Amino acid sequence: MAASPTLQPHRRRRAGLLALVGIALLALAPVHPAGAQTTHSWDAFEQVTGANGREYIADSQGRALQLRGVNIKTGDPADGARDEVLDAIAARGFNLLRLSVFWEQVEPEQGEYDQAYLDDIDAVITSAEQRGIWVVVSFHQDTFGSAFGGHGIPPWATKDDGLPFEDTGSFLTNYLQPGVQAAWENLYEDPDIRAAQAATWTHVAAEYSDHPNVIGYDLLNEPFGKIREGEDLFTAAKRVESVQLTAMYQRLTDAIRTADEQGWMFIEAPNLASLGIATSLGRVNDERVVFFPHMYNTDIELEIYNGSGDPSGYNPAFFENWANAITTYTDSYKVPMMVGEWGVPTPYPGIDRYIAQVLETMEATTSGWAQFNGCFGEGYCTFGPDGEDRVQIDQIVQPYAQAIAGLPDNHHYDPATRTLRITYADGDATGATEIAVPATKLYPKGWRLDVDGTKVEPSTEQPAPGVDLISVEVPNNGTTHTLCLTPTEAPQSCATAPVDAGSPPPVGPSSPNDPPSSGNNASPSENNAPSSENQPTSGAIAKPLSPRFTG
Repeated sequence: MAASPTLQPHRRRRAGLLALVGIALLALAPVHPAGAQTTHSWDAFEQVTGANGREYIADSQGRALQLRGVNIKTGDPADGARDEVLDAIAARGFNLLRLSVFWEQVEPEQGEYDQAYLDDIDAVITSAEQRGIWVVVSFHQDTFGSAFGGHGIPPWATKDDGLPFEDTGSFLTNYLQPGVQAAWENLYEDPDIRAAQAATWTHVAAEYSDHPNVIGYDLLNEPFGKIREGEDLFTAAKRVESVQLTAMYQRLTDAIRTADEQGWMFIEAPNLASLGIATSLGRVNDERVVFFPHMYNTDIELEIYNGSGDPSGYNPAFFENWANAITTYTDSYKVPMMVGEWGVPTPYPGIDRYIAQVLETMEATTSGWAQFNGCFGEGYCTFGPDGEDRVQIDQIVQPYAQAIAGLPDNHHYDPATRTLRITYADGDATGATEIAVPATKLYPKGWRLDVDGTKVEPSTEQPAPGVDLISVEVPNNGTTHTLCLTPTEAPQSCATAPVDAGSPPPVGPSSPNDPPSSGNNASPSENNAPSSENQPTSGAIAKPLSPRFTG
């Protein structure tokens, strides 16, 4: 069976977030009726608590992992996730791909799996492994599925109870349509649909669990639910999350464990954190669970989709509100957190400042992120039509530690000075700390690494064109260590110049009207503007790094 046409991510409408915003406005009043088990080849991952109190996925050496990369949402993985796109991802030093998989394409008819589609996904995972990229397999949905003009859940698993669906032309109101509301309720409550969903996930996990770079499974993108009689959006969300969604995640986790003993379960909540509201998700009983929220600013999204094209008036307090809301779950259940989606269409006025604040917030609260969306083009695309960097969004290309051989305390990159400062306490981890450095783009004259104030000559390899992967082993003497990466032309090390970025309120510039700081008062994109000298080599195959997945 042929794959469906490629979705158009650069024209993506923020279904989940905007639906919540619109429904919040519309629904404040009560609503009235209208296979075989396999295991990964790498040793089981562990979890480690940083000196900063944050939870991290850790490898078999006990090193705390940080994952950064992009989403690829496409109905045609052979094209949307082709080698050129994966090369572009690797050439920025990224090590994470959140890869969309659509249930309706996996299983177009109940019990009949489309092996050609599954093989296309398999090929993408293999290609990502060759480039040193971890993969989270994500079950995607928007507007539930194709029965309602969206993508995701197949028509045969869409039970609308005979209730109407009228396409309003807006994701906002489509989520309120009676047929869509019924479909969500039945996804959670109908025993046959529940069993079918679990069986499909088991099949998918069995297909991909033997790939050493499949780190886990995102159980459902941007879940929603029914607003029952007498409920408003917020009371409905609390019930859906605490009762229905938590139970679904537990069912799917238990099912996947029959096929994969080691992969991590990535779980999402509806995007109410974007409105400053904490999730009511409960505990999923498993040793490997990652909280995987999304981060979209309602002011920016509404400005763009209302057609003004000027999202610069957003409130920077959004970031502190989001962080306070989202960390309630990790504080309660002590699980790692990464941001499964964030992104903005570019270029727009004010977006440079917003992106800088997003990056600061995620650095201060999470252990990784996936930007939306890893495609060539315009809008939300990470890369330009030919795979080049795009202004504004190119801020995401930064040096960062992919593995820290200790208990992370502080990890902060200053784009103004191109300085990365990492502090960690000694723990039980062994091996080297690994730092990915976009050398061609950010350090054309070279870089310098200092450990505890002393310049070192670390081991370095080039996993992809334009990228250096630094490996440095520091003796474990029961103390705290500082690693400092600077341009070679920097006057001195930053090792003794503290940068307090571990736990401040995660807001960016000191004033809403101030742009991000830079050495010449230019925007981050101006400092790192695409040029013939700093573009990654196009089309080159990155050096295979399969051993990195063995821990």
